[in-house]
Amino acid sequence: MTSLQELIAELHTLDRELARFEEQYGLLSETFFAWYQSGEEPENPDWVRDFALWAGTYQLRLRRQEKYRRLVAEVVARRDVPTLIRESLPVGAAG
Repeated sequence: MTSLQELIAELHTLDRELARFEEQYGLLSETFFAWYQSGEEPENPDWVRDFALWAGTYQLRLRRQEKYRRLVAEVVARRDVPTLIRESLPVGAAG
């Protein structure tokens, strides 16, 4: 089972990867993905590989974000947020 901390770290990594594509191509991932799903082909054949990686990274980001939301909802339903926070702090950090 993936912990919330692992999911957060993975989401941050995916965000950095998506930001690289967004800066390179001048579009936010959400806009790019809507266009990509429409089935249009990139005008430059050199973009095909990047676009496939970008779309895959974005889809993975969406799946991980949904998993994070489900896990957080479970924690909140148990009213166990303080325990989650304590477990997330570095050893010896909280008072």
